[in-house]
Amino acid sequence: MSNRTPSWGTSCPAPHLPPLQPGSDELAWHASARFARVRVVAWTCHEHRVTWYELCQGGGMSFIRRMTAKGAAVVVSYSHAWTYVEGGAIWLALLSGQAR
Repeated sequence: MSNRTPSWGTSCPAPHLPPLQPGSDELAWHASARFARVRVVAWTCHEHRVTWYELCQGGGMSFIRRMTAKGAAVVVSYSHAWTYVEGGAIWLALLSGQAR
């Protein structure tokens, strides 16, 4: 899963999420980090958006980290963890507007 494909209509190398689609899945978010060490493997644009996402891997699992700018602060929240295959499918759903 590479984020090197530019978003349509922009010069930004990271994807910009489309609008949320009708009937989309709502992900559960919580404030506590589950893993001490993680690797970010994909991400959405953080320069042009108030909320951005990272697909992370740690402890043999995948999860999504959500960051939301609140003034000068950034609020971080985390999804549940899934297998790499399930996490990749959820990530693709997020990128297509089918989950948020």
